[in-house]
Amino acid sequence: MNKKQMIKEQKKLKQQQKEVAVLFKDDKEVFNVFKIALGVLLFIGIAYVGINILNGNWNILTKNNKKATEIDSQMVIAGTMFNKEESEYLVLAYDMQNENQAFLAALINNYNDAKKLYLLDLSSGFNTNFIGDKTVVSNDLSKLKFSGPTLLTIQADKITKSYTTEDEIIKFFSQK
Repeated sequence: MNKKQMIKEQKKLKQQQKEVAVLFKDDKEVFNVFKIALGVLLFIGIAYVGINILNGNWNILTKNNKKATEIDSQMVIAGTMFNKEESEYLVLAYDMQNENQAFLAALINNYNDAKKLYLLDLSSGFNTNFIGDKTVVSNDLSKLKFSGPTLLTIQADKITKSYTTEDEIIKFFSQK
């Protein structure tokens, strides 16, 4: 092999190396685009899961896995309990997370009267401003406090009767 042929072969090899380098560069770019796309999809997936957990659609930390879209029309919060359509209705406030209150749940299931019964969960974070050491029954929401189970009869946006002990509540439901 003479010198001219060797130089020619070296130029061919260098040209082939450049072509291979360009191919590898393109592969790296494709791989980088793939990594970016995978990262974006992963971020969207994590965001979707996080939003559903925070909104309450997925209650993965509780045993009760009801969908958040299932709204219980019987439930109220203390701040809106005077804003109901009925002219006269009942509001039963008690801690629904307390297992000792199971008898109240049984009474509610057996309640069948013309007056609508609304439930107010004292364990809900929405009602923490209305929990106190002593029950104070007032038509003024800033003064209203619950210390335990309380049954209120509301007529024309005013509390007309209140039952603040478990015995009074049980007696009321037993008469119905």
